[in-house]
Amino acid sequence: MKFLFTLYFISTLVAADNNLYKYNNPLNQSLGRDNDPKLTEDLSNFKLWIRKATWSTLSMPGMRFMANLIFPKSTVVYFDTDEKIVAFTIDDGFCGKDNPDGDMTEEVRKLFKKYDAKATFFTTGSHCMHTDKEKIQRLLSDGHEIANHGMYDWLYNNYSEEQFEQDFMQTDQILRQYTDNIPKYYRAPHAKFSKTMQNVLDEKGYTHIICDGFANDTSIPDAKWISKFILKKTKPGSILLIHMPEKGIREWNYEAIELTLKGLKEKGYRVTTISELEKLSQSKL
Repeated sequence: MKFLFTLYFISTLVAADNNLYKYNNPLNQSLGRDNDPKLTEDLSNFKLWIRKATWSTLSMPGMRFMANLIFPKSTVVYFDTDEKIVAFTIDDGFCGKDNPDGDMTEEVRKLFKKYDAKATFFTTGSHCMHTDKEKIQRLLSDGHEIANHGMYDWLYNNYSEEQFEQDFMQTDQILRQYTDNIPKYYRAPHAKFSKTMQNVLDEKGYTHIICDGFANDTSIPDAKWISKFILKKTKPGSILLIHMPEKGIREWNYEAIELTLKGLKEKGYRVTTISELEKLSQSKL
């Protein structure tokens, strides 16, 4: 059963960087992006059905319950509130190094503006080189926020404290090119978290953030299914997650974001950043 719990939190699809030096990859890790579907037609209907059925089964206990079994108590999965307000998060901002013409930051920004919604973008340091600084600053001007998601979207749970801190600080330096207002949140890629990582976050005063609304969107290229799944799991105080779409790579997530935002609006939910949701929940205490 513990094996199933662990599987539940491991997202196997993340952004790749194919030209990494061993210095930046001390454990000589591979990334999942090259093994993931890039287009909707990359999976047969049967394989797609299997992935949906598997994720639905693993998700049955609910992420709020599962997180309490796996992560330390300091990890935040949702916020306590009775108000219909949720935090929307986007992982792997903004565009993979291997996809120089794929940036969709401006399209995503306009989409959130259309629905009067805001989000926290968990940003991968190596995913900033193909996105104009002006686009990210417009995103910030609209009220969104960017947060630390590591330099590369691979596993960090076997890093030493020195290795993890170096990666964390390198990412932080990149984010501070855009703003000094970086919230003290961190999300571990693949949701793989260790005591070593926790020690570094504690030292720096950061909180580890997961989510309670996620549809394994990098592995299941079906926008309507992703949106329906997330909306079904949404509760007041939820933290929702969809990965950043790129042109030619998991582009279905653009439609998934819009369908989810539309559905949330129809249900009367306000959609905001983690920082704002945390403040609102604390004000009710």
